[in-house]
Amino acid sequence: MKRSIRKKLVLWLIPAVFGLLLVLLDPVGAEDGKLEELLRRGDELYCTHHLAPGRLDEAIRCYEQALGLKPTEYAILWKLAEMHQIYGMILGEQEKAKKEALWGKGAEYGKRAVEVFPAGKEGHFYYMANMGALARERGALQSVWKFRKIRQELDRTLEIDPDYAPALVAKAQYLTEMPGLLGGSDEEAARLYERALRADPDYGIARYYQAELDARKGRYEQALARIREILVPPQTDCIANWATIDRPWAEKLLKEIQAKTSR
Repeated sequence: MKRSIRKKLVLWLIPAVFGLLLVLLDPVGAEDGKLEELLRRGDELYCTHHLAPGRLDEAIRCYEQALGLKPTEYAILWKLAEMHQIYGMILGEQEKAKKEALWGKGAEYGKRAVEVFPAGKEGHFYYMANMGALARERGALQSVWKFRKIRQELDRTLEIDPDYAPALVAKAQYLTEMPGLLGGSDEEAARLYERALRADPDYGIARYYQAELDARKGRYEQALARIREILVPPQTDCIANWATIDRPWAEKLLKEIQAKTSR
């Protein structure tokens, strides 16, 4: 009996000791393995955050742990900026403080990404997107300094990649929000939404803003046609943002249009 226990103990210890030796002999390889697992798990949680509360928080934790291993990794920094921006977008109006905290932290990650790799479009874009969301939430978008800084980052994004769909949509949004005397133009915004969809046909939020613009102009049939397209789930495994942003926003707009047209 004792011999059998000793044998099982030895069999258990062999792989444990072997694993420890691998870590001691190749600490870089072990760290890379941990980093890869954290990023894989973070991506999995991010792509499915619509399925359960807390998944987006856990995805952010995974990426922040990964950042602890690689503090200057550009891809980790801009992805964290993206996650914080998206998280703030899906929260309700009653969670103002949390939204502001998320966008503030997202802007910090975006800024760090820009500092690490100034030629990266994602860093500039998510730095701008978080700053813009935070300024809009605080009612400070008309602040001259804020507007200039946000526009600077947006322009730089499009200099790096003129066909980057998220930046085209962001520029279109600002054109619809600005008065004509300050350069606002619904017509130019509509053209930018079309460009964004040509560049990335699956970028559903561009189609949503198109529908919103159509509805505002009284083009309800066009708006409804776009909404029907949005409500079809995208052909991808990563549908969390569609499920938490594109679809509910489109459903809300649909109800608003139906209320107006049924009078």
